Amino acid sequence: FTPRGGTIRVRSSQDRQAVAIAVRDTGTGIPPDDLPHIFDRFHKSRDSRGTGLGLTIAKNLVVAHGGEILAESEIGKGTTIRFTLPT
Repeated sequence: FTPRGGTIRVRSSQDRQAVAIAVRDTGTGIPPDDLPHIFDRFHKSRDSRGTGLGLTIAKNLVVAHGGEILAESEIGKGTTIRFTLPT
């Protein structure tokens, strides 16, 4: 989530073994207590309007293809979701 006027950047790289994608936003960030749970089914922030399934689905797709996914976040500075998929 990034509020109006924010920025979302997508970066990619590739080597012989994997493709790496990073999606970074300038949103509000994820509280440290929530960060370990954001890929859990139905976990969502108090102000979320979603169902809490989006990142669970993303993780299942990435893992099903042999990849890894992780999140980094800082309150007030935004969040980065990174994933890799084997080539």
